[in-house]
Amino acid sequence: MYFDSSSTSVIASVCTAALPARSTIRSLGHSNTSIFQNYQLVWLDAHIDEHNDSNCQNTITILRRIINYVTTFNEVDECMNYIGKMKDEKIILIISGTLGQNFIPIIHDTSQIISIFIFCKNKLVHELWAHSWSKIRGVFVEIPILYEAIKQAAEECDRNTISMSFINTNDETSVENLDKSFIYMQILKEIILDIDFKDQDIKDFTTYYRKHIVGNVAEQALIDKLEREYHRYEPIWWCTNEYFLYSMLNRALRTMQIETIIRISFFIRDLHKYIDQVHSGEIHNSLPLVVYHGQGILQKDFDQLKKMQDGLLSFHNFLFTSKNRDSPLNFARQTIINSDLIGILFVMTIDRSLTSTPFVNIRDDLPKGEVLLSIHSIFHIGQIQQIGTNNNRLWQVELTLANKNDLKLDVLNKRILDETISSRKGWCRLSELLIKQNQFNKAQQVCDIAMTQTNDENEKAFFYYQIGLIKFHQEEYKEANLFYNSSLRIHEKNLNSGSIDAAACYMGIGSIHEKMEIYWKALSFFEIAFGIYEKILPTNDSLVINCINNIGRICYLMKRYSKSIFYYKKVLKIYQNSSTSNQSDVAIVYKNIGLVYVKRNEYSNAITFFEKTLAIYKKILPSNHLDIAETYQTIGSVYDYLCEYSSALVYYEKALKIYEETL
Repeated sequence: MYFDSSSTSVIASVCTAALPARSTIRSLGHSNTSIFQNYQLVWLDAHIDEHNDSNCQNTITILRRIINYVTTFNEVDECMNYIGKMKDEKIILIISGTLGQNFIPIIHDTSQIISIFIFCKNKLVHELWAHSWSKIRGVFVEIPILYEAIKQAAEECDRNTISMSFINTNDETSVENLDKSFIYMQILKEIILDIDFKDQDIKDFTTYYRKHIVGNVAEQALIDKLEREYHRYEPIWWCTNEYFLYSMLNRALRTMQIETIIRISFFIRDLHKYIDQVHSGEIHNSLPLVVYHGQGILQKDFDQLKKMQDGLLSFHNFLFTSKNRDSPLNFARQTIINSDLIGILFVMTIDRSLTSTPFVNIRDDLPKGEVLLSIHSIFHIGQIQQIGTNNNRLWQVELTLANKNDLKLDVLNKRILDETISSRKGWCRLSELLIKQNQFNKAQQVCDIAMTQTNDENEKAFFYYQIGLIKFHQEEYKEANLFYNSSLRIHEKNLNSGSIDAAACYMGIGSIHEKMEIYWKALSFFEIAFGIYEKILPTNDSLVINCINNIGRICYLMKRYSKSIFYYKKVLKIYQNSSTSNQSDVAIVYKNIGLVYVKRNEYSNAITFFEKTLAIYKKILPSNHLDIAETYQTIGSVYDYLCEYSSALVYYEKALKIYEETL
């Protein structure tokens, strides 16, 4: 229940005096999303009037010192609908005691709700029923006490939402099957540490931040201070004293908010460099270090963690740990109040001299002593055991920080490097990776932001090309053509029309015309690209091979079958002369040649090449692979056309057997 007006001014004045000097007050106007924090605050009370009641406004202002995004409701149904729509959000709920008795049983178990605070006049009455609900953190009648409790809940939420990746190091599958967030973090870290940020990047960040806090005087003052005095303090000071940066970074990394990550990346680099520099001066200490971190994780993540014993675990953010076990253990216990979470006490052993992740001691003056590990720390997962015998939702996980000479980590990093290798640096490399992972909207964001940050014409040409590629994959062919041509014009202007990058534009334009079935134009652009590649690249380069394949395919579509066979056999000869050829690629060329022979009614030749495809597939694929079934079916259809039904039946039956086993 909302407090009465007679007590409001007293409570507000007491609260103002009791609260810390730092203020993060936000205006009453709302953004569409709480993009800077992992949580938002919902307040349900029949007596709230944030537009006309100054005391109510003051209370909301005080609460916004902790949580920027606050939404208030008078009606239960409206509040219920709102919570239902916030599927991916974490909500801290304040509710009056009167409404809470009926509303909490309905919404208590929704995953969005992480903590509930009863705010009312009559504490004794509502404590009688409130203790029955695990997410209720208490019954409050005074704002200062409520403020501190919500502040603690918000910080707990940040700790519980530090995202992590689990990697099975015994899995020899390709990088495509690895946790994508691990790959992103690995490459993102490399990219950010390689960029030489300028003061303009700090200004770009503050401009971006201000855009989302219009009317919030106190928060604007804070961001003004950062812009004005950023270099006055060490990065560790900004991390530990101005908590909004850590919270903002945490959410951005968890949800892969590309724009926020790019804007705040100067701070990521500076904080890592600071930690690395301090750590370098302390590696003479050879004694192992044991630290602790308490966190709540979802049941599904815990189930995955248990399957990854002896594998690797990566924390995506900078990680606060303690030298004292008690505080993290208590935190882990506290998290299981939320029925959605499993409480985990991570016990981390660190070899100070060989660690692959730098760390720094902070707050050594405190009894607990804290250690901050740099971003993307990677651990070996050891023993996992239940804490105590009476609670199956509280566990201890032994971790060992990977060291510089770690064989498993070296193998993993080599796999990632081999499959994501790029000559590009900076944001160019990130956009390229996101496109390879089919993350086109995120790649577009990278290109759009990076375009505003560079004056380099070659970089602009690259980003125009990348946007063209994105639009092509999104089947927006006219837009793709515009961007490819914009890139090409820069190359021509800079006398680079004979470069590899220009050839890529010609290839892109050719692919657009192929999709639009204007084959003669597609062929002309592919031939221009081939002319460039032929002059500057070795014959067995993948770009050359891809271009020749494209020409062969276009000739096939144009019914120029002799020319198509000529180009496909040209590719085949390159593969046969190379010791590093991928056999699956060779099989595809055999198949393509076979298809051309079918069109020329040369069925005997077609079967010969299809059989060569089949022979390779049998060597490199499982016996029930669909590619083998499709090849059986193709050969069967040729025999069928030749009226050799007994042979056709043999191949059809082999295909059918595989289909029945796998589909």
